[in-house]
Amino acid sequence: MTIRANEIRLVAVDEDGTFLRDHQNYDHERFERIFARMSQIGVRFVVATGNQCYQVQDLFPSHTHEMGIVSANGAYVLDAGEAVFAARASKAAVERMIDVAHERPEVPFSMLGVKGAYVERGTPQEFFDDTARYCHRLRWVDDFREVDDQVFMFSSVVDEAVVAHEIERCAEAVDGLMDVVSSGDGYFDVVCPGVSKALGLQHLMERWGVNPKQCIAFGDSDNDREMLRMVGCGYAMQNAPAELRAEADRIAPPCTEDGVLQVLEELFW
Repeated sequence: MTIRANEIRLVAVDEDGTFLRDHQNYDHERFERIFARMSQIGVRFVVATGNQCYQVQDLFPSHTHEMGIVSANGAYVLDAGEAVFAARASKAAVERMIDVAHERPEVPFSMLGVKGAYVERGTPQEFFDDTARYCHRLRWVDDFREVDDQVFMFSSVVDEAVVAHEIERCAEAVDGLMDVVSSGDGYFDVVCPGVSKALGLQHLMERWGVNPKQCIAFGDSDNDREMLRMVGCGYAMQNAPAELRAEADRIAPPCTEDGVLQVLEELFW
């Protein structure tokens, strides 16, 4: 699909590998100019990510009161800081994933819910520290089963050589009770069935009276695929896998060159 610049009413961006440069950084001054321009012409801005909403809020502290957040791959959606949707994994699904996590302790997992994210003690500190980059409200627990929260996602990272095997292992264990999606670079998430960035974005579109044909989206991984298909124009980053680039409407310059900001400047000026 294609869309003219004057028809755009919503811009959705993935974070890691898309909007953000390496090390979770971006050109703040450049973004501020673009955000001001989008606000002036009535274009909504949404971050759609596998990361925790609290991490997004910390990255965009000046705009959390006026932007949309589709976090945890669509499991937790906020409009101007107000929660508008929160998925809930079934008790059976959570139990099965905890069994998976305990079955092979060498494969680390975090568990995410509305209140925060959790890692079991005994998991390598390196994994906790890495998870803390994406989940800014994270704490140690003795056992996942002790957590009192509305759980909607489990996340892990393994060597890319074995990620396909681990995804298959999790998918077999949950047997349709949850979906398993790749986030790239060895990361993968186990999410509530049917939940996706596309679904999360749809909650905001309905709330704001925007239709998919009036939206553009940027992504670089499998968990962005449905979102890119849904919108009026889906941009895959140049650094995205070839399969995703082949499906996208357009290709944006790589994240290391601020590709999203380049495209938005071309569109809105």
